[in-house]
Formats: sequence, structure tokens, C-alpha cells
Amino acid sequence: MKLLYRAIKSLLKLISLLPVRILFVLSGILQPLFSKVLKYRKKVILENLRKSFPAKSETEIDSIFKGFYRHFSDLFVEIIKLFSLSEKELFERVTVSDEQVLTQLASDKKGVVVVMSHSGNWEWISQRVCYSGRSFDYVGVVAKEVSNPHFDKIFTQLRMRLQEGYSEIIPFNQTAKHLAAVRHKTSMIITIADQTPHRDQIQYRTSFLNQDSGVFLGPERIAKSLNFAVVFCHVSKPARGLYHISYELITASPKENPTYEITNKHVKMLEDDIIKQPEIWLWSHRRWKYQAKKVS
Repeated sequence: MKLLYRAIKSLLKLISLLPVRILFVLSGILQPLFSKVLKYRKKVILENLRKSFPAKSETEIDSIFKGFYRHFSDLFVEIIKLFSLSEKELFERVTVSDEQVLTQLASDKKGVVVVMSHSGNWEWISQRVCYSGRSFDYVGVVAKEVSNPHFDKIFTQLRMRLQEGYSEIIPFNQTAKHLAAVRHKTSMIITIADQTPHRDQIQYRTSFLNQDSGVFLGPERIAKSLNFAVVFCHVSKPARGLYHISYELITASPKENPTYEITNKHVKMLEDDIIKQPEIWLWSHRRWKYQAKKVS
């Protein structure tokens, strides 16, 4: 079995050497495969879109639906490109504004929690955010493990290829242990906060895209426990293969914020970004699979 995964990894590395414009030709082939042949999570995507945008017509929903599959196919080949993507090309393809928000916090010796989402190409974007954090003493990226251990190893190596020696992956289940070890450093902790908590882990619900939603409290709790600032990472896709991120300070004094205020703010910021460019968010996840119990 290990030989199979090594073969897959070698093949992906070889494919990644192709220029992005050639990889987009492959993406064009994959798009109808995902959308029309495999019909990858078609029902989930359409249900999510219809419930999130109840005022939109079926024509508008269909336009977003098709746009998502185009983006998803591009995302697929862009992640493969990470096997050989250079620092120079990363900086060309992921531009940044308002980076002074982070550099000022580092200068002030203030730790920070950066809140990301599954918008755009979060694999490229998280790499670029790590570069924004190189003025901090420590940078950690909280990530859920891939269920298959062989692919988890591949993804960990892939995510850290440009960051070796500067940043590290923090396994989701070991977050508390890692944070305890770096709590006295000027640290940047990068989180992706738009995933769905398991039913047993939902401790707070709020309105998100017109739906009652269980949300992770991780960013807010980390910030309050360590007195770290909270910064939201806005994402847009100005053109194919190009992304732009900007940083917005939510709070520099989290302990002064009422409970859930930080969470509500970053959820609203993400919602606003999705409304502006809905096709680049990950609609294929069953984001609303755990609905609140109705009281009769």
C-alpha cells in the first residue's frame, strides 16, 4: 500500500511541474467530470445554495452552481501545483493588503489569532499568511488531520514545504497542548473557523447565510485564554489563478469583548465576503447537517 501512495505522490509532483496555464487546461477537462459525470455532491451544493440565498432565482442559483464547479476544478489543480510552487510565484498569485495590521502586532509583541475560511484556495492562502507572520516568534496552523494516514502525511509535507523552519502544523486534537507550549511567545495562530462542529461539540449557534448554524468557538477561546488579538483574513479572487487577501483587526483586547462577540463578528465578515463572491466558497460541505432541535 505504501508503494501505491509513493507512486501517487510522484505522479502528482510530476504533474505539478506543468505551468499553471497548462494545469488549467486539465481543470477544464475535470470540470464536466466533477459536475456532469460524477455529479460530485450536486444535491448538497444546490441545497446549500438555495437555503443560503432564498431570494435568488433558479437562474441565479444555477450561475453560482456552475461557477463553483469551475472554481473547484481550478482548486483541484492548484493544490497539486503546491508540490512545486515557488515562493516567487506564490507572492505573484496571492497578493496582500493591510499587512501592517499583523506587523504592528508583532512589533508590539502581541500574539494574534488569524481567522481564515474555506474561501478561494485556502491552501495557497494559508501559506501566504504564514509569510505575513514571519515577524512573529512562532507561527502555527491549526489543521484537521486527513482521515487516511498516508494522505495526511502527504498533505502535511505539502503544506509545510515552503514553511519548513518557520511554521508548523498544529493537529486539531492537540491544539491545547501546542498553545500551552507557546503561550509566552509572540505567536501567530492560524485557524480555519467555518467548518461544522460535530453535534456533540456545538456549544453556540448563530445565524449564518440565512440559516441557524453551529459554529466553532475556537478562535475566540484561544484569543481570550492567551489575550491574543484577533484578525480576520478576507479573501477574493480577482482572476483565474489569482487571489487577494486583506487583514482586518477584530480586536486587540479580546478579554474586553462580551462572550460570543468575536465569534459573531468573524462569522458576519465571512458572510459578507461570501455574498460578494459566492462561487469561491466551499459549498460541497454539509455545513448545516446538524440543525437545532425544534421544541414542540
